Amino acid sequence: MKRFIQLFLIIVSFVFASDVEDLEIVRKKIEKQNNGFMTGTLITSLEDNWFYGVNYYKTDGFFKELLKLKEKKEIIEKSGDRRRWFVSKWQGKQPAIYVSASYNGNYDLENNLQSKDLKDDYLFYFKNYCEFDGLIDTRYARIKKMRITYYDEPYTVVNNMMNIKIYSNFKKIASYDIEIKEDDKIINAMQSFKPVKSTTWYGNIFSIQLKVLEAYPGEKDMPLCTSDYYMGYKGWGSYEDVLKQIDELPELKGKRNPY
Repeated sequence: MKRFIQLFLIIVSFVFASDVEDLEIVRKKIEKQNNGFMTGTLITSLEDNWFYGVNYYKTDGFFKELLKLKEKKEIIEKSGDRRRWFVSKWQGKQPAIYVSASYNGNYDLENNLQSKDLKDDYLFYFKNYCEFDGLIDTRYARIKKMRITYYDEPYTVVNNMMNIKIYSNFKKIASYDIEIKEDDKIINAMQSFKPVKSTTWYGNIFSIQLKVLEAYPGEKDMPLCTSDYYMGYKGWGSYEDVLKQIDELPELKGKRNPY
């Protein structure tokens, strides 16, 4: 029994340590990109290949700027339509993905613009399937049960008010275990989250960890595959409207499904 307890503690410590390491990567990426909403490739604890969130491809995203360059063909081949999270060896593990956003700025507080529940201000969506050339590939595994955990920390700015700085580690605020019905395809993953009082004039940044607890199995040897992860303000438009901003790339037809 003693040996079992020691083993259990080691496993728990490892999982906790992994989360802390992931959140440190999140913190560094927010500071590097100087944006509470992480852009570019998404951070995960486990993945087959790098990929982007929806924000990278929408109207004001970086991908559309890249398409203006003379290397457009090479950019499309390298970075176009990479919006799917593949995890091959997910059995026995709990892969996680992270998104983030800023809130609670002094202007919002002074003008009473901040909602009492951030679920009223923000969207966090994804597709619990993978689609290629307009068709859903039902061979892939999908999420059956997930844990949504909110982490939060105040931020300030440095270098003549030019750069975001998060001085401390993210702190866990709330967690929700959620079961997804097998037929559910578009998942609204944003849960209730009350704003945390900021200790700085600038506000706070929260990070959401989505951890896969169970999966609906796909066909034999097929990976877990979900797609189109999006974190944004409700004022930017509905999830469906934001998805419409993504360019069709006929150059990639038949090239993005690895199985």
